[in-house]
Amino acid sequence: MADNNDNYSYLDKISCDTEVHLQIITATQPIRLKTRLIGVDPNMSVIVAMGTGSDWLSAKQYIREGQKVIVRLMSTKNPDANLIAFQSNIQKLMSIAGRWILLDYPQQVQLAPLRQDQRLPIHINAKLVNPETKKICSTGYLSDLSIHGCAFIGEPIQKASLSQHYILQVSIAGEVKSNIIMIKNRKKAGPKTRTMQYGGTLQGDEVQIKQFVEPLLIDCLFH
Repeated sequence: MADNNDNYSYLDKISCDTEVHLQIITATQPIRLKTRLIGVDPNMSVIVAMGTGSDWLSAKQYIREGQKVIVRLMSTKNPDANLIAFQSNIQKLMSIAGRWILLDYPQQVQLAPLRQDQRLPIHINAKLVNPETKKICSTGYLSDLSIHGCAFIGEPIQKASLSQHYILQVSIAGEVKSNIIMIKNRKKAGPKTRTMQYGGTLQGDEVQIKQFVEPLLIDCLFH
């Protein structure tokens, strides 16, 4: 995930109405809001819609000029789908033509390609759960993730065999998410550790997998 001029070019051309994940940086718990992109004024500002839901009302005191935010976008409307993330400040609140938030144009942009075979490095605490007994088989973390697969590093699973199914369970922003995973390969995570790395493919229909993977990929940027 490199930072270069192409990242800015991609940001400048991103489609309006792209879903935006806005994270407000506070002294305690980060506040996460979902909105949509109104447009980008290159080298000047990024404009997003101001929501009206209960989560936005709860965050009202933090939505003010000068507030630091992290912005994450996922563009999947073309073959060159990408994840975009940057840190910014609220520049201005507008309510003349619409309820908009103007953000400072970023000084740094992270861009990550989103392809089926592209594994993105992450570190998210996770568990593997037996789908029948619902007992935890291994506790560890995801070390990489793609649209259809992942690598899990954790405690050795007793009597584990290839092509076995487990429930992959993660927690993000206080919400527990899960998806079935089929173990395809396994190996020691390192020469001086007893932990194992399990490579697997995510099971289920495309919509279900997308709903599981996208929030994790978005969250891994700008950390």
